[in-house]
Amino acid sequence: MNLKSLAQHLGISASTVSRVMAGRGDEFRIAKETQKHILDEAAAMGVRPDELARSLRLQSTRTFGLVIPDISNPFFAALARAVERRARALGYTVLLADSQESDEVEAECIRTLMDRRIDGLILAPVGGDSAHLQPLIASKLPLTQVDRVFTALRTAAVVADNFAGACEAVKRLVKLGHRRIACLQGREDSSVIVERVRGYRAGLSEAGLRFEEKFLVGGEHSQAIAREHTLKLLDLRPRPTAILALSNQLALGALEAVRERGLVIPDDLSLIAFDEQPWASLLSPPLTTLAQPVEEMGTVAVDRLCAQIKPGGKASRKALTTLPVRLIERASIGPKKKD
Repeated sequence: MNLKSLAQHLGISASTVSRVMAGRGDEFRIAKETQKHILDEAAAMGVRPDELARSLRLQSTRTFGLVIPDISNPFFAALARAVERRARALGYTVLLADSQESDEVEAECIRTLMDRRIDGLILAPVGGDSAHLQPLIASKLPLTQVDRVFTALRTAAVVADNFAGACEAVKRLVKLGHRRIACLQGREDSSVIVERVRGYRAGLSEAGLRFEEKFLVGGEHSQAIAREHTLKLLDLRPRPTAILALSNQLALGALEAVRERGLVIPDDLSLIAFDEQPWASLLSPPLTTLAQPVEEMGTVAVDRLCAQIKPGGKASRKALTTLPVRLIERASIGPKKKD
């Protein structure tokens, strides 16, 4: 909270609050009761005098917002941790909000954060239409998109090379002899899903394989829905011999379905999933993953935002940083068995 916010909360002028917090209440003949009221309220709200004084002097709260789509998703939890760690090292505090995969909630989160006078915002946007973000763009608030991105907004952005990662996964499966490779996708209008599906199709094309619509299923970032769609894939005849799951949550849904059908990985089905998680190596068999550099993504996102916040940083607002994805091969994939 900055000085203006505290003053508004108290219903007292900002100049009066500033003088009291600076220890100059008596000098300006501010009533003792008023001074006590201001200091008590500031203490109750966890506000230190030096923080408010610095905020007033620099016109900065040294805070920025972070809005992510789903805090229960381990990937976004790890991203938030990386952002907070880097921000703290640079002297910033992060205010975290969960948009719950809803553009309406996202817009509300952004309005709330802007009311807190944040210095900038890191955003992993939801949906396929950026219309709800236009007030944010019009405000000229320093902004960095991370993971998901609306390229039309022309802001700084930090992404993983989702296209190359998906393409590499398909080519690895092809090298193992797989020809019927399915893809389990999340929300279709999400930029990361668009790029991963594009990489999946490119991998098939490079291998001389025809894309089959029936092997591309899903549509939500949901473990339960991924399970349902995987069951449908497994009921096809002939069924796929490998699946590329485009997130860790989707992979868990696929694993549920495979076990429900009494199948064995990788003997009956090979599985690769985006997002490396600590539990991936503990599964039986251990899961092959496409690891995004989540720590680096969070760190670079903060650096890109801070470059905009400091004077003269506008030139960095349109910079796009693409970071490589790494295939970690484990026992969940293997050579295709004979039909």
